[in-house]
Amino acid sequence: MNLRNVWRRLQQIVVHNILHLDDTQHRIAWGVFIGAIIAFTPTLGLQILIYIAAATLLQANKVSGIPILFISNPFTAVPLYYVTWKVGAAVMQPEVEVTPATIRQWLGDTGRALKNDGFGSLLEAEFWQQAGRLLANTGAELWIGGLLCGILVALPTYFLTRWGINAVRHLREGRRLPHGPMDR
Repeated sequence: MNLRNVWRRLQQIVVHNILHLDDTQHRIAWGVFIGAIIAFTPTLGLQILIYIAAATLLQANKVSGIPILFISNPFTAVPLYYVTWKVGAAVMQPEVEVTPATIRQWLGDTGRALKNDGFGSLLEAEFWQQAGRLLANTGAELWIGGLLCGILVALPTYFLTRWGINAVRHLREGRRLPHGPMDR
């Protein structure tokens, strides 16, 4: 799949699956806002469930925020979470220095354990001890950085989404209404 196809697919997702939703501009944009915040949190694998619960609680559109959740995925997890951790660390100034190599090693070990042992490794104490050590050393910074980065992305995204919905709806209305006697 080349870059042009990826771009077209992204446009299709945004234009057809978000901007054409049948809901109020605010509820759709509010859903995208919530989705953007959750996308930056260290909850990979649980984000859709968290999003649907949050969207329900906060009365947002339950579909509009799902596409943005895919900002964080197995391919972007290491750089995304490293950046969010750095932002959180800059705010909190932690005592323990965690390097990208530490995070990559843990993610690699986790991936290898799941690949070699299947989900049985999730039942082993060593797996959870490693996870606990990483979260103890990076957890607060990762969450604070994720929330800050999420809000920084979510704010302009909310207004861009409202603008896009408004533009699409005006275009749609313009095509339905006759422009003069020749159009009838």
